[in-house]
Amino acid sequence: MSINDLQLNSARKPGTGDLTAAINNNYIISNFEGQPTIFTTNGKEVALYATYPHSSTVSFCIQLNFSANIKQGRYEFHPNNLPVPPSFSYTEGGHTKGYNSDKGAGHLEISEFDINEGTFKASFNFTFTDFDTNRRHQVVGNIDVSDLEHIEE
Repeated sequence: MSINDLQLNSARKPGTGDLTAAINNNYIISNFEGQPTIFTTNGKEVALYATYPHSSTVSFCIQLNFSANIKQGRYEFHPNNLPVPPSFSYTEGGHTKGYNSDKGAGHLEISEFDINEGTFKASFNFTFTDFDTNRRHQVVGNIDVSDLEHIEE
């Protein structure tokens, strides 16, 4: 069972730490300053959702899924393998726009991942296209999160 098939939003505790990123090419925001709202594993995959509440009605989210067996090193994002390219979303007043990463654009470089200790440190780079403006936006950032939650399938 994929981790996406689990009820990730129901009664899950958030992780702790930060996911920060710079977003280029005049996007709505130039800096993402998020905290993990979901950092969980089913023993096969890990799901990390980080949310940046920009205002009382506007928020942004970066979602990343990767193998629970991933090791330190650099991984190119590929749509058919883990780690899959991140997704980026923008929510305003209850309406969410989701953006998929451009195929073959980006990587994840892991400096630390310990599934037992529940820690994850990495840098990343991906690009998404805003379908309203047709502008491509590169997202370059760092992850330093802990308190990975283990869930049963």
